[in-house]
Amino acid sequence: MFPVKHSTDLGMEALICFTGNIIFYIPVMQLNKLRFYAIFFLILLFSQSFGANGVRCGTMQFAENFKNAKIKPLAKPGCIPEDYYDPQNVLETKTQHFIIYYTLQGVHAVKTKAYIDSIAKYLEQAYKLHKDSLGMKSISGVNRTYHYQKNVPNDLYPIEILDLGLLRGAEGDYAETFGITFAQDAPWKTQIAIENDFLQGADCSGNPSTKPFISPQKVNYSEKWDWALKATVFHELYHGFQMMQLNISENRTFWLEASAAGVEEIGAPEVNDYINYLPSVFYYPGTSMENNSNGDYGYAVLYLFLFSELNPRFDSAIWSFFSRYPKEKFSAQLTRLVDSLSRTGKIDISSEELFHKYASQVFYSGKRAEFSPNQLYWKDMTEWPEWRINPKAPLSLPAGAIDFITKSGDDEPPNVGPLVKISPLDYGNSSVWVLSRLLEDNSTVLAKGVFAAYPNPWNPKLHPKLHFQNTDSAGVEIRSANGALLKRLNKNSKDSQVWQPEKTPAPGILYYRTLPYGKNKVLIVEY
Repeated sequence: MFPVKHSTDLGMEALICFTGNIIFYIPVMQLNKLRFYAIFFLILLFSQSFGANGVRCGTMQFAENFKNAKIKPLAKPGCIPEDYYDPQNVLETKTQHFIIYYTLQGVHAVKTKAYIDSIAKYLEQAYKLHKDSLGMKSISGVNRTYHYQKNVPNDLYPIEILDLGLLRGAEGDYAETFGITFAQDAPWKTQIAIENDFLQGADCSGNPSTKPFISPQKVNYSEKWDWALKATVFHELYHGFQMMQLNISENRTFWLEASAAGVEEIGAPEVNDYINYLPSVFYYPGTSMENNSNGDYGYAVLYLFLFSELNPRFDSAIWSFFSRYPKEKFSAQLTRLVDSLSRTGKIDISSEELFHKYASQVFYSGKRAEFSPNQLYWKDMTEWPEWRINPKAPLSLPAGAIDFITKSGDDEPPNVGPLVKISPLDYGNSSVWVLSRLLEDNSTVLAKGVFAAYPNPWNPKLHPKLHFQNTDSAGVEIRSANGALLKRLNKNSKDSQVWQPEKTPAPGILYYRTLPYGKNKVLIVEY
């Protein structure tokens, strides 16, 4: 059972999601077509150092390779893929939705039949979760597999089992990798390659794999291969669903990894691998989630919060927005989702308020969990590391960031600008200021300019009106400084919306934005 608070369907087209840790671009020649296609690798890395020290995402290498127009060989010098498997002895197992290619010989050999039986089971479980429960759009498989060069039946999605350290054309690059999702022929036609034994060390010189993958918790994945296999399947298959919605050669978002790691936790909760990556986020408060190159996996906790707070299908809606607006950031897509739910009456909260609620709840991690005034939104929070607290407030907080600032007695809230939401939070005998900011917005206006207020802005003697002109939006939303909704105006003509408040607002700051997807802007109320 999933810890869902709101189970109503979002009523939106299902979408797909990604995972993987490193993204690489390698031009590959399809031998039967005599031309080259882009292959996009989404890689889930499980190395001994990954959870403890963090591994940099391969975005830069992906970008550099993508710009490199030189044709690369199919195999590295001295390494011929067919030397390490017999094409005549590549076996296959079919399930309802998948075809699995593997061998029982050489360095790519699967050591036990239970391995194939398990992956077949996990693949169908993951497919059911991703498509039926999470509402994702169907995946599309390649026509011919990359490593074993097998033609794939039209109605099945291909999986190759092999030693990923000897992957065709990339020998050694993925020696510390559990699984890879990549595309050929078109950005949405994908396949998955998965490690055969969770050992590393094989190379073109004939050295076999002998070094097991060890988790930071000292789990030997070559022995506990069922855990590694299950987590990899749920994670990598989600990438295949995501690639139906977003061309990763042109667009990238931290949400690719964050959502995949969150889904991995839902599908394989006993593994808890995502916890290894939380320090890269929890130890660096005040960092924008859009720009934390080492923290993508750590934002799985945001996925888990939204999963619990909204609906299992929330992410399919977000990826649907990504497919329509691929250049925009995650914060804009989340705002679109919250706006759509708000308009239909399913929730009564803004995206900034929802993000601040996340910031307030996620603070109660580790030993602080016992002080949470509310029920923990995820059962593992007691095992999470504790968020670091900054001794003093920053000069400003970037969009997409949360921060926790030391609070003493009756301190005034830190002055970090009007776009940051701030609230006090107690834990034990201590307290902090919780700061959050989701959206970017640098514009400040008086009740004039885009808005025209007359006869005089908020003059109580002159019946104030706020007149919004010349917009193609569906309306305007006006909120107080603390986020409370004051008025939602539907467009009443081709030219304008007008608000004449029943009660004159006090001087100060209000926020307005055009609906449905406009960003918050500051409106200064003065007499």
